[in-house]
Amino acid sequence: MKPTNWIKSLFFLAIVGANAGVAQDTNLQSLDTWGLSRGWEGVGLLDIAGRATCTGVLIRPDLVLTAAHCLYSEDRGGRTAPHQIEFRAGWRDGKAIARRFGKSAIIHPEYISSSRLGGDKIRHDLGLLQLASPIQSTHANPFSAEGGIRTGQDVSVVSYGAGRNDAPSRQRSCTVLQAADGLVVMSCDVVPGSSGSPVFGMRNGHPRILSLVSAIGEAQSKQVSYGMEIRAPLARLMSDFRAGRGVYPTVVTTAKRITVGQGSANTGARFLKP
Repeated sequence: MKPTNWIKSLFFLAIVGANAGVAQDTNLQSLDTWGLSRGWEGVGLLDIAGRATCTGVLIRPDLVLTAAHCLYSEDRGGRTAPHQIEFRAGWRDGKAIARRFGKSAIIHPEYISSSRLGGDKIRHDLGLLQLASPIQSTHANPFSAEGGIRTGQDVSVVSYGAGRNDAPSRQRSCTVLQAADGLVVMSCDVVPGSSGSPVFGMRNGHPRILSLVSAIGEAQSKQVSYGMEIRAPLARLMSDFRAGRGVYPTVVTTAKRITVGQGSANTGARFLKP
């Protein structure tokens, strides 16, 4: 099946078929030793008020990029107070390179205001958690977030998730099945808890963030993962953050909790938030 058939509408995945141009995915590797995890310390576990977990990634010594839906309360349907969210950089075997609670948070304004399900939610599923104090570069280095993801590209994902929260897992190679209209469909192996996981591409020998994991999709028993092209939405988010627009708790906003895939049409696809 041609890559152009992967996305047909906001919430429709075409039937997964063979594609000769898709590279062979690699298995997950647990980064459970110091040697294996070296260089990936900027990816960490987000503990959401002790109720849920996500994955986050440092893009500045005091700034963590994650999925917007990770910054909501699972049971209250509103924003989680930043001081109740802890970022555990390089979390492995019950220890972290550094641990910081949040000071403030911001999510993409179109994610907050949109009540429509589908692609618009995923396109803008970006949030920033500002830490109470910076993490020194001697502990964990931030990653550059550049965007520019494209169909057919070979990418990698570093994530935490259900059943594998003891250490980060890295899938060295998975494929961008399609990147179009700000949406990205990938073959990467993710699970609940992987929301906010950075999708990396190598540029000049260094990993750069191209997307974030937002949702899991399933079509004919084959799993795919959803993300977004981050360049434009992240630029908007950073602009608002610098200007103090929409920063929580400085400005308190509320939003109805949305579950990806709820109320979707008869597409034959099932969607979950990882």
